[in-house]
Amino acid sequence: MNRTYYGWLAGSTLSVLGDTALYFALGWAATGIGPQVAALVLTGFTLPRAVLLLLGGVLGDRIGPRRLLLACTAIVGACCFLLALVVGIRGVSAGLLLATSITVGTVDAFALPAAGVLARLFVPDDQLPRAMAMQTSASQVMRLAGGPFSGVLVATVGLVGALVLDGLTFAVQFFVLLILRPPYDVPPQSERPSMVRAALDGLRVAIGDPVLRMVLGVVALVAAFVLPVTSLCVPLLARSHAWTAGQAGFVVAGNVCGSLLVTVLVARFGTFARAGLAGGVGCLLGAVGIAGLALAPSVPAAVGATLVQGLGVGLFASHLAPVFVRSTPRSHLTRLQSLLSLVQTVPLIASTNLLATLDVRHALAVAAAATALAGVSLLRL
Repeated sequence: MNRTYYGWLAGSTLSVLGDTALYFALGWAATGIGPQVAALVLTGFTLPRAVLLLLGGVLGDRIGPRRLLLACTAIVGACCFLLALVVGIRGVSAGLLLATSITVGTVDAFALPAAGVLARLFVPDDQLPRAMAMQTSASQVMRLAGGPFSGVLVATVGLVGALVLDGLTFAVQFFVLLILRPPYDVPPQSERPSMVRAALDGLRVAIGDPVLRMVLGVVALVAAFVLPVTSLCVPLLARSHAWTAGQAGFVVAGNVCGSLLVTVLVARFGTFARAGLAGGVGCLLGAVGIAGLALAPSVPAAVGATLVQGLGVGLFASHLAPVFVRSTPRSHLTRLQSLLSLVQTVPLIASTNLLATLDVRHALAVAAAATALAGVSLLRL
């Protein structure tokens, strides 16, 4: 690994801490108003992504992933500071929570495709699985610390503090990206077809490649029913048991800790030869953890369940994500990454609102069944 990669890794990892605190603060504040408001706020993150992700992918290939990410970090950092000021003056309300989530979700639609492929601009392809595992491990460390930290932050300074912290971390990430030059950077495209034609060309490449097509389908199912476990189900389960925000943060940290253990091992030793088999086993293990969370009578039991879930999800993601990025043509890096983000976003809109209508234990049972189905489909490949 070269020095520029480590520099970028440090800057991007720091921003994860701010994001973790912000998402937890928004989810906790929204569930305090009601589960339907919580689902609406979470939809505020995902709906703009669904609408704008393909545009973000096209723009990233057109001007370069690094340039697009620079613009996005500057915009979202400024927005965080502005929203902190507004919330500090007017207080927390459903409207402001929704406005905050929509703002962050809109910028994420442009930033996520670029951020997802940036590791490939810093390392050669043969080092990509270890580099991505290292990036995931560092992010998981921040999320692990961010779980308890977010609970304490919400209890002391609330949403305003989370917004200010997120703004500061994005400021650091901006200056790191501004200084560093990736050795394998992609130059802006000389030919610039229309946005629609460029987006359709990305779809053509994804559908025509059997590996890319398989990864997109399985990731869609897993994302739809695994992501709401942490963002929606854990806060609702905590409130049903009268657990505190800090205790809920530890439950979230269990998931991060399990995933971290897997990604650290992958960063050190590499992935298994059969990525599909490893990913399928990971999904089945994640389903066991989600089912255990539904039955957990106490905080330690819930932490143990999310730990198992994290082990499974970490095994799944650390094997399939490098396969997808490495199989992507360099001419379509952010367009196909936007498709990967899109298949995680569109189903998530429906699944989050569906799970919000169910009792939290029934919602977790549905999530476990869907995750197990994804695992079985991978094992049969």
